[in-house]
Amino acid sequence: MKANFYKHNLNPECSKNITRVLKSNFLSSGNECKQTEKQLQNFFDIKYALLTNSWTNGAIAVLMALNLKKGDEVIIPSMTFVATANVIELLGAVPRFVDVDKKTLLIDLNKVSKAINVKTKAIIPVHLYGNMVDVKRLNNLVKKSNKKIYIIEDSAHCFEGKFNNYLSGKWSDCAIFSFYATKNITCGEGGAIVTNNKNLYNKVSEIRLHGMTKSAIDRFNDKKFQVWNMNRLGIKANMPDLLASLLPSQIKEVYKNHKLRKKAFEYYDRLLMRSNILKPKINEECLSAYHLYTIHINPKIRNKVLNYLKENNIGATINYPSVPKLNYYKKKYFFKDKSFPVSTFWGNGTISLPFYAKIKKNTQDFVIKKLLEALNIYA
Repeated sequence: MKANFYKHNLNPECSKNITRVLKSNFLSSGNECKQTEKQLQNFFDIKYALLTNSWTNGAIAVLMALNLKKGDEVIIPSMTFVATANVIELLGAVPRFVDVDKKTLLIDLNKVSKAINVKTKAIIPVHLYGNMVDVKRLNNLVKKSNKKIYIIEDSAHCFEGKFNNYLSGKWSDCAIFSFYATKNITCGEGGAIVTNNKNLYNKVSEIRLHGMTKSAIDRFNDKKFQVWNMNRLGIKANMPDLLASLLPSQIKEVYKNHKLRKKAFEYYDRLLMRSNILKPKINEECLSAYHLYTIHINPKIRNKVLNYLKENNIGATINYPSVPKLNYYKKKYFFKDKSFPVSTFWGNGTISLPFYAKIKKNTQDFVIKKLLEALNIYA
């Protein structure tokens, strides 16, 4: 048997949509993107939405719009994907890492309060594995600091997740999503930004298109030629219509597939009920997006277990090593493991198992059987 790490949910409607775009005269960011952005606005009950070609470029565009500069600090969790930190580094600012809660692995809000200082420009809470940070509480913490600090939600893992029944974007300046190949909703590569901040929306709209004041669809759709200008420095971060056309049918079916993900997640839980394997806790107030099924085992045997799973055709991976432990950040900032004990401990022993909406029970049975075999062999 073979257990793939991930399988997408793209359906026949996606093929029809791509064919429709191919028959049109516009392959770049056009009407398909505009319609999908409207769909995102309705889904999140939010004023503005922008599609991007990746989470990373979307985040860079947002930070540029906020005028992030050298010496500014952005607070982020030490347990996240490297992109969360890299976008800050790329703009010459400083990622201010704080450790995560030992139960949920989400950013520790008590540590966030202590990390806020005069250099703090923004905070990026990460909804890790599909589980949401209490952004409303974070919003209140920022207000109490009496400082102008932006909250940017890293919702790459959490399109459909909720906390106390609210979705991403409600209590922050913006939320940024990923539609990368392994995400719950995917178009291979891509992302989106949602916000209620009109000024931020207007700036990012230009920044994602090299700073141009008019997009191609705006210039060519009007009866009169639209002269464009450039008010600010920008990057190439827009999404093409070809990719945007893959999203609408998935968004419509997201909670249908969410039920399948929840069912598969809980089946893994039952299979591991009698083991001493650690798992992050999902808060009662949180409706997880069930993006990844991630466990923790003895760090001394983790890599051996991964190799055993690979030898048995099981696609498992690491999500994620603690970012301050990675060579670039460790050398630049002289981090010690004891500075971030929770994320260091978790990152050294984490494994993400094969997981997707339509994974079959016999596949999950096989995965856990081989996992337990490996744990017995290397114990």
